[in-house]
Amino acid sequence: MHLANNTTVEKFNLVIGLGHSAYKIPSSFFSLKRLTHINLKNCVVHLQSTSFRFERLTSLCFHNVNITNKMLICFISCCPILKSLTLIGEEKHFVGSDQYSDLVQLFQLLPLIEHLEMNCCPVKCFASGVIPQSLANKLVHLRALVLHALSFGKEDELRFVILLVTSSPNLKKIKMEMNCSPTEAMSQTAMNLFELQDYSYVKLDHLDELEITNFGDMKPGMDFLKLILAKSSMLKKVRVVINNNISVSDEVKMLRDVLWNPCASVGAQIKFERA
Repeated sequence: MHLANNTTVEKFNLVIGLGHSAYKIPSSFFSLKRLTHINLKNCVVHLQSTSFRFERLTSLCFHNVNITNKMLICFISCCPILKSLTLIGEEKHFVGSDQYSDLVQLFQLLPLIEHLEMNCCPVKCFASGVIPQSLANKLVHLRALVLHALSFGKEDELRFVILLVTSSPNLKKIKMEMNCSPTEAMSQTAMNLFELQDYSYVKLDHLDELEITNFGDMKPGMDFLKLILAKSSMLKKVRVVINNNISVSDEVKMLRDVLWNPCASVGAQIKFERA
C-alpha cells in the first residue's frame, strides 16, 4: 500500500520463502502504473478486476506463482509492450479449464516478445487443445528461446517446441534442457511426427547458437536436432550435452547420425559432450 502511493516505482522484485508461498499479492500492487519489470516468486496472484494496465511493462517473470490460466491470459493482455516473459512452475501453479488453455491465444498477446522462457508445466496447461504446426501471426521479434525439462517423448510438448521454432523466423539462440528418462514411454505419434509433417517452408536464417542439455537418444530429439541443422544457414555454435545414461557406443552412433545429415551452415561448430 505504501508503494502504491509512489508513482516512480519501475522495478518490482518479490521473492517469498517456500514456507510462505500462500502469500497473496494485494490489489494495491496493480496501482503501480509505471512498472517496467515484475519478478514474482512463490506467491499467489488473483485478479479481482481487469481494469489495470501496465502500459510500460517490458519484463514479466512468474516463478512458482499460483495463478489460473484465465487470469494469466488477462494479466498478459494488460501488458501491451511485453518483451520478456518467464513462466516457471509446477502443474499446481497453473490451473484452469481447457477453455483458457490455448497456446494460440497466449502468443497472440505477445507480438513484441523478444525473450521467452518456460518449463514443461505451463506448456502442459496451455497445450490441452489442438496445437497447430505454426502460428499465423509469427513471433518476428523473438530472439531467445529458453525451455526447461521438456520431453520429446510426449506429443504435446514436442508439438509445442515445433510450434515456437517454426513460428519464430528471427531466432538467434535456442537453449533447451531435456527431460531424459530411460523408462519414459513414447507415443507413436511423437516417434514419427517429423515424418508426418512438411517442414520445407521453415527457415532459421538468423539462428547462430543452439544448446541442448540432458540430451537422450530418443528419435524425436535426434529428428529435431537434424531439422535445426538443416534449416539454419548462419549457425555457429551447437552444444549438445548428453545424458550420462547414454552408452559410449550409442553416443558415437548419435554423433555419426548427426554428421551424416545435411547442415545448412558450413561454419557450424558441433560439439557433443558429457554432463
